[in-house]
Amino acid sequence: MNRMNRINLEILIQILIELFLSALILVGLQNGRLNLFVHPKFNTILAISAIILLAIAVFSVSKLFKPRHMNNLCRYFIVIIPLMMVFYMSKDLVVAMLSTSQSSSVIKTESKAGSTSVSSGINRTEKIKRTIYKKERGKDYIDITDVKYMKWYYDSILDWKRYKGTKFRLLCCVLDDKQNNGDFAVIGRMGMLCCMADLQTCGFIYEGKDLHNLKRGQWYIVEGEIKENNYREYNYERLPIIFNVKFTKADEPKDKFVYIQ
Repeated sequence: MNRMNRINLEILIQILIELFLSALILVGLQNGRLNLFVHPKFNTILAISAIILLAIAVFSVSKLFKPRHMNNLCRYFIVIIPLMMVFYMSKDLVVAMLSTSQSSSVIKTESKAGSTSVSSGINRTEKIKRTIYKKERGKDYIDITDVKYMKWYYDSILDWKRYKGTKFRLLCCVLDDKQNNGDFAVIGRMGMLCCMADLQTCGFIYEGKDLHNLKRGQWYIVEGEIKENNYREYNYERLPIIFNVKFTKADEPKDKFVYIQ
C-alpha cells in the first residue's frame, strides 16, 4: 500500500499515453486501417515512431516510484479529446466521408476557345516527370496496374491526344452513378497524394450504352479509349471521357485507394 502511495501519477499517465499511442499505431499498421488516413510510404516512419514511444515508456518505468511533491496533471487533459476521437475513427466514417466528397452538382458548360481547365490535384503534381506509356508485347492495350495508376493519370491527363486510338486496361470502381439526370457515370479510383485530407477523384466520365447497369461501388476491369473532355464538369473538374468500353466484373481490391508511388 505504501508503495502504491509513492507512485508518481504524472509519470504513470505519460507511460499509459505512450503505450496507448504505440499500440494504436502498430495495430493500425497491422490491419491496414491506418492507410485510410496516411499514405503507405510513411508506414516505416510510423513503425519506428511506435517503437520509440514504446522505448520511452519502458525507460520511464524507473521514474515511476520517484514521487514529486506536487503532480501537475492538468496538462494531460489536453490530449483526452484527440485520444477519445480515435475510438470513433472507423471504416464506416471513412466511407461516409468519401460519399460526401464525391456527391456534388454537375454543371454542363460551353467550351471556351483557348481556355484550359486544370484541377487542384494537377497543380500539385504537375512537376512530376511525365512518362510515355506503351503496350507490352502481345497486348492490344496498355495495362495500368494499381501501382502506376495515379502517376499515369496525372502524366496523361493534360494530353490524351497522344494516346488517340489506344486502349487502356485498368481496375475501376463506379464512383458515382447518378450524375446529371443519369446522362453519365463516373468510374475510376480515389487517389491519395499524402493523407486522407487530399483524397481526390482520379476517374473518367462514361456515357456509353451500359450506363444504366452501373451502380455505385461496383468494381470492374475496364478496357477502353480515353479522350479529353471539353463540356462536362464533375466536382468542378473536367474529368477525361472513357469510351469504347468493355466491362468485366471484378472483386474489390484489398486497398481501394491508389497513390503516387
